[in-house]
Amino acid sequence: MSDAASRILEQLQAQNDLRMQAANDIAQAVAARVEAEQQLEQAKATEKQAFAAALKKGWTQTELNKIGSPSRRRPRKKADQTAAPAES
Repeated sequence: MSDAASRILEQLQAQNDLRMQAANDIAQAVAARVEAEQQLEQAKATEKQAFAAALKKGWTQTELNKIGSPSRRRPRKKADQTAAPAES
Protein backbone atom coordinates (compact mmCIF):
# COMPACT_ATOMS: atom_id res chain seq x y z
CA MET A 1 0.00 0.00 0.00
CA SER A 2 1.31 3.44 -0.85
CA ASP A 3 2.09 6.13 1.72
CA ALA A 4 -0.72 8.28 0.32
CA ALA A 5 -3.26 5.49 0.73
CA SER A 6 -2.04 4.78 4.26
CA ARG A 7 -2.38 8.46 5.22
CA ILE A 8 -5.92 8.58 3.82
CA LEU A 9 -6.90 5.46 5.73
CA GLU A 10 -5.38 6.84 8.94
CA GLN A 11 -7.33 10.09 8.55
CA LEU A 12 -10.55 8.19 7.91
CA GLN A 13 -9.88 5.93 10.90
CA ALA A 14 -9.29 8.98 13.11
CA GLN A 15 -12.57 10.52 11.94
CA ASN A 16 -14.38 7.27 12.53
CA ASP A 17 -12.87 7.00 16.03
CA LEU A 18 -14.22 10.46 16.88
CA ARG A 19 -17.65 9.56 15.53
CA MET A 20 -17.70 6.31 17.50
CA GLN A 21 -16.73 8.18 20.67
CA ALA A 22 -19.65 10.53 20.11
CA ALA A 23 -21.95 7.55 19.53
CA ASN A 24 -20.64 5.94 22.72
CA ASP A 25 -21.28 9.17 24.66
CA ILE A 26 -24.86 9.23 23.36
CA ALA A 27 -25.41 5.56 24.25
CA GLN A 28 -24.15 6.14 27.79
CA ALA A 29 -26.32 9.23 28.23
CA VAL A 30 -29.42 7.40 26.99
CA ALA A 31 -28.69 4.44 29.27
CA ALA A 32 -28.29 6.80 32.25
CA ARG A 33 -31.59 8.53 31.43
CA VAL A 34 -33.43 5.21 31.09
CA GLU A 35 -32.02 4.03 34.42
CA ALA A 36 -33.00 7.32 36.09
CA GLU A 37 -36.54 7.05 34.69
CA GLN A 38 -36.82 3.51 36.06
CA GLN A 39 -35.59 4.67 39.46
CA LEU A 40 -38.08 7.55 39.39
CA GLU A 41 -40.96 5.18 38.65
CA GLN A 42 -39.86 2.92 41.51
CA ALA A 43 -39.61 5.90 43.86
CA LYS A 44 -43.10 7.06 42.84
CA ALA A 45 -44.50 3.58 43.52
CA THR A 46 -42.78 3.48 46.93
CA GLU A 47 -44.13 6.94 47.76
CA LYS A 48 -47.64 5.92 46.75
CA GLN A 49 -47.44 2.84 48.98
CA ALA A 50 -46.17 4.95 51.88
CA PHE A 51 -49.05 7.40 51.52
CA ALA A 52 -51.57 4.54 51.31
CA ALA A 53 -50.09 2.98 54.45
CA ALA A 54 -50.27 6.34 56.24
CA LEU A 55 -53.96 6.65 55.39
CA LYS A 56 -54.57 3.18 56.84
CA LYS A 57 -52.75 4.23 60.03
CA GLY A 58 -55.06 7.17 60.65
CA TRP A 59 -53.62 10.09 58.72
CA THR A 60 -56.15 12.10 56.75
CA GLN A 61 -55.67 13.02 53.11
CA THR A 62 -55.69 16.71 54.09
CA GLU A 63 -52.87 16.14 56.57
CA LEU A 64 -50.85 14.19 54.04
CA ASN A 65 -51.39 16.84 51.39
CA LYS A 66 -49.72 19.35 53.71
CA ILE A 67 -46.62 17.22 54.23
CA GLY A 68 -46.50 15.62 50.79
CA SER A 69 -43.69 15.97 48.32
CA PRO A 70 -43.44 19.15 46.24
CA SER A 71 -44.81 17.25 43.24
CA ARG A 72 -47.97 16.49 45.23
CA ARG A 73 -48.53 20.14 46.17
CA ARG A 74 -49.58 22.93 43.87
CA PRO A 75 -47.07 25.75 43.67
CA ARG A 76 -48.27 29.08 44.99
CA LYS A 77 -48.78 31.84 42.47
CA LYS A 78 -46.79 34.94 43.27
CA ALA A 79 -48.60 38.27 42.96
CA ASP A 80 -45.76 39.79 40.94
CA GLN A 81 -46.01 37.04 38.30
CA THR A 82 -49.49 38.18 37.28
CA ALA A 83 -48.64 41.88 37.11
CA ALA A 84 -47.89 43.40 33.72
CA PRO A 85 -44.26 44.34 33.10
CA ALA A 86 -43.45 48.02 33.66
CA GLU A 87 -42.55 50.09 30.62
CA SER A 88 -39.62 52.54 30.60
